[in-house]
Amino acid sequence: MEPETPFDELAPQEVHIEAVEGFHLGGTRYSASFELSDHNSEFARSYLLEVDCGEGLTFSIRQQVENTIMSHASLGDDRHLVLRLGGRMYDLTPAGDTMTRLPNGVLRRIFHIEGGAQYVVGDDGVCYLRDRDVWNEVPPVTARALRDIHGPYPELIHSCGNAGTLLRLRGGQWEPVELADQRDFTALEVTDAKLVHIGGPDGLALALRDDELVELNAPARDFFGIRSFKGQRYWSDANWGLNIQKGDSIVPFRELRHAFYMHASAEKLVISGWKEIFIFDGEAWDGFELGYDGNIFLRRLDMADYGG
Repeated sequence: MEPETPFDELAPQEVHIEAVEGFHLGGTRYSASFELSDHNSEFARSYLLEVDCGEGLTFSIRQQVENTIMSHASLGDDRHLVLRLGGRMYDLTPAGDTMTRLPNGVLRRIFHIEGGAQYVVGDDGVCYLRDRDVWNEVPPVTARALRDIHGPYPELIHSCGNAGTLLRLRGGQWEPVELADQRDFTALEVTDAKLVHIGGPDGLALALRDDELVELNAPARDFFGIRSFKGQRYWSDANWGLNIQKGDSIVPFRELRHAFYMHASAEKLVISGWKEIFIFDGEAWDGFELGYDGNIFLRRLDMADYGG
């Protein structure tokens, strides 16, 4: 058997690039995570970048991982959490970087409350919660995979997952929310007004209002993210791009080809695409994508190429 090919021996055309997540850090600054791999995904190298998308486009490498970054979260303009495949959680701070092993489950998604607790969920119903710098596992109540987690404050944290799973976190314990829908849920948003919206494959779009589950009209797309921004609710999908909610209907908004995870600040909605990071301020669009020619580089997007 031939030895594994080190990543550095791959020719640029052999490298596959995927954007993972992006956050607005304030002003023209963003964080963005990317994975580079061979086309068979046998080995990977991932980066967390701090990007200035002003008149120029510059970046610095904040973290390089010789594996897959599953998710990242920016807790502030200079503090980040990075989840590496295998349950390694990196805490990147100005005072120094640390790593914690979270041993249970295949962990996939980080979520944090601004200025508050952090959460990570994954397969087999596993969830970890960090408050005051200590990670503790929330006792699982299901063996089903948890695919997303969201809530505006600790008392409204929910998680959704496979086979109709919806959980509500109460006092450090999960409380199942029984739903008459057993499809797989992949996207979740919970608002201050206690409105819960759930998305999934093949046009699955639901609203939970006063314990009543309402099916929304939606195109047959695979929804990955739901976020409210400047008075509108947006739904990202892997098949076409960005959609907007109008009443009880989800309608096309901007063709981005592929749109996955979303994060919103007060000023910007940041959306990860295939290898792009899209930036929307409610009116105008901007963005950048990662390239590789033996070294990584960024180039600004021409948004006219994306439904403009």
